[in-house]
Amino acid sequence: MKTESFNYLNQGKMRFIGIDAWRTGDDWGGLWERTEDFLPVLDTLMKDYSVGVLEPCSLLHSGGKDVGIEEHFLAGYFFKADTPVPKGYDFYDIETECVGYAVYVTDNIGIDMENAYAMTRDKILGDGHLVPYPQGYWHAEVYTNGRPHDGEYRFGYMFPVIDDVKKVNNRYAEY
Repeated sequence: MKTESFNYLNQGKMRFIGIDAWRTGDDWGGLWERTEDFLPVLDTLMKDYSVGVLEPCSLLHSGGKDVGIEEHFLAGYFFKADTPVPKGYDFYDIETECVGYAVYVTDNIGIDMENAYAMTRDKILGDGHLVPYPQGYWHAEVYTNGRPHDGEYRFGYMFPVIDDVKKVNNRYAEY
C-alpha cells in the first residue's frame, strides 16, 4: 500500500447523511450493493449542501459511547451542518471541524484497508493532534473512485482531529 497524500482539512461542522446498514439489517457488502437505490437522492443535495470530500463514504461512529458499543455504519455523503435529511435516511452530526484525511493506493484492499485505519490514526496522533475519543469519535472510509473495483484500489480514510486538549475535556464532555 502506498500513501498518495495526507492532509488536514478544515471542513467546518458537518452532517453525514446516508443509510445505516445496521438499522436495515445489511452488512457492508449488502449495503454497497444497494447504493444505486439511495445515493441518487443524496446526489441531488450535493449541489447546495456538499462540503469537503465529495465521494461516497462509509462512516462508523459509536454515538459517544466506547468504540464497539452501539456503533452505527452509514453509507452516504458528508454535507454542511443542518442539511435537511430526506425521509427514510439516517444522519450523524459531526461537531469536529477539522479532519485528518489520507488517500491510499493498493492492489490488496482487504488487508490494506484495515492497515489504513491504524496508519491514518497513528499519523494524526504522531503529529500531536487528538482524536476525540470516545465522545466525538468516528471514522470514515472514502471511496475516491466510487465503490472499490477490480485491480488497483484508491481509497481514503478520515478521522476527526482536535488540537486542544481543553476542547476534548470541555466541548465533548456534554457531547
